[in-house]
Amino acid sequence: MHISDIGKLLGSDDLETQRQAAERLSQNAEAAVEVAVVVVEHSGDSDRVVAEYCVATLEDLGPPAASSLESLAQLTQSNNSDVAYWAATLLGRAGVTAAEQAGALGQLLGSEAAETVRERAAWALGRIGRAAEAARPHLESATKATSKRIALAATKALDALG
Repeated sequence: MHISDIGKLLGSDDLETQRQAAERLSQNAEAAVEVAVVVVEHSGDSDRVVAEYCVATLEDLGPPAASSLESLAQLTQSNNSDVAYWAATLLGRAGVTAAEQAGALGQLLGSEAAETVRERAAWALGRIGRAAEAARPHLESATKATSKRIALAATKALDALG
């Protein structure tokens, strides 16, 4: 079975099928880059087994394909913290390739999202580096955050912007 077919099974109505698909993806993380968006979507699944297998996959996943960057940017705006966190993480792993998504990461950083999610957005902007210039105002504002972790991550990202 092709990895894209396994990714489609994550959307099955049958919970056991979803769990089996998530487990298979976690065992093939290198190939799962092809279905990164669906894995991120299910990292916040209401079923903890599916979610944990998806997170295990994402932990081992490398940079996403350029064709998935726009969808990942949209997922940064998810109300589910796990989904937003992993979408930001993959955009950061994409580095400068995700320059066009810097605006979405800046919005996430300036949002009311969970602290870990906002910190991850700052980290991702730092990984994008100079190409994330559009997010500079969000980063500058975040250096004054009450959360020391967010402030530090924003400061590091600004250093990467130069």
